[in-house]
Amino acid sequence: MKTDRQALLRWYQRNARDLPWRRTRDPYAVWVSEIMCQQTQIATVLPYYARFLERFPDVETLAAADEEEVLARWSGLGYYRRARSLHAGAKTVVADHGGRLPDNVDGLMQLPGIGRYTAGAIASIVFDVEAPILDGNVRRVLSRRFARDGKEAELWTLAERLVRGKTPGDLNQALMELGALVCTPREPNCGDCPWNKRCEALAQDAIDRYPPVTKRKPSRTVHAAVGWIERGGRLLLERNDEGSPLRGAWDLPAAEGDAAALMQRLKQTHRLEFGEPTAIGSATHGILDRRWRLELQRLPLRRGAVRGNERLQWIA
Repeated sequence: MKTDRQALLRWYQRNARDLPWRRTRDPYAVWVSEIMCQQTQIATVLPYYARFLERFPDVETLAAADEEEVLARWSGLGYYRRARSLHAGAKTVVADHGGRLPDNVDGLMQLPGIGRYTAGAIASIVFDVEAPILDGNVRRVLSRRFARDGKEAELWTLAERLVRGKTPGDLNQALMELGALVCTPREPNCGDCPWNKRCEALAQDAIDRYPPVTKRKPSRTVHAAVGWIERGGRLLLERNDEGSPLRGAWDLPAAEGDAAALMQRLKQTHRLEFGEPTAIGSATHGILDRRWRLELQRLPLRRGAVRGNERLQWIA
């Protein structure tokens, strides 16, 4: 493993991208970056990261903020559960840890939204803990380097052996960087890989076999109606309730099914009644294993009050 470590670290020193969270050892800033980069491309994260830290520069500021403002600053980045977990974690750090993130994997994993991978990344990058990481990029790199079939326990063991030594944070970031820039899922650039002389998958001419492809769940089409409700030049928004993945976010009222299902829900939930709906647009959107087919319906409001309802709001 020593030769692998040395080759990888030399490559990283020459090829590492200049990213803002790599210019700091602030545990809070690194934590924010790790949460934002989950399931999201770095190019997408960069402007959000800068704006988020400008508004919430430290863990105390984030802990004191309203959830609605945190979600607003996160808006557009997706997977809003990450923002809620980060907010809840900041409150825990302030209340239980004096505003300091735990400096070990076990302590970090007690915080909301932090699993073994994120804890290992923060602990190694900020606190020089020899903690392994295993995300999609690292899983692919190790699976190919050692021609393994991608079993979690075996790959974690390889990551643990590899991270032992100096600069574990650089080593972990190098693994992620190699997977992002060179050892990509399709058409990897093996000629630029620091491990190409030792890569077992390459030696077997079997790069495409590692890691084995897992069958995706077939997507499920879901039909939904979305309401466009106007009055006096203003548009009606509804705040999603606790049962929604987007809870707390303001959006156009929507319901699975057709316009009748939407009107029935708004009548039962808010005592709003409407005239005949008119279809005015449509869109499709994929989320995980669901493909949403959305029909935008203009709903003329006939009866019902919005004032005093905390989940309804007229906007310009």
